[in-house]
Amino acid sequence: MLPGTRLTYRPLEVGRLQQFFDAQAEGSCGLDPPPGLLEAGCLGRAWNRFLTRVKVLQDSFGQILPSERHKAEQLWKELRRSVGSAEDMLRFLARHCKRSLLGDYACLRPAP
Repeated sequence: MLPGTRLTYRPLEVGRLQQFFDAQAEGSCGLDPPPGLLEAGCLGRAWNRFLTRVKVLQDSFGQILPSERHKAEQLWKELRRSVGSAEDMLRFLARHCKRSLLGDYACLRPAP
């Protein structure tokens, strides 16, 4: 079992990812404390992956979100407003959609 504070296949704490995504969506300068080199790379790759999943995530959250299409930054802000924390988002996606915020992983699919 993966603790609720960790991301699937990523060496990141969910809270730290949430802070970074909040900063990206707001266009702010970054995290406090600043990430180290390894963490910065992981966070950057996670954001780039999120950018590719906008439509998938909009479809997954369905009526929880307004019907208009969003850019990644707008989607993140709307998810935070409508769903809450990144941990709540991950929990919803795993339970109801069998996917995660950054990917559709085999470990989330039901056993055959």
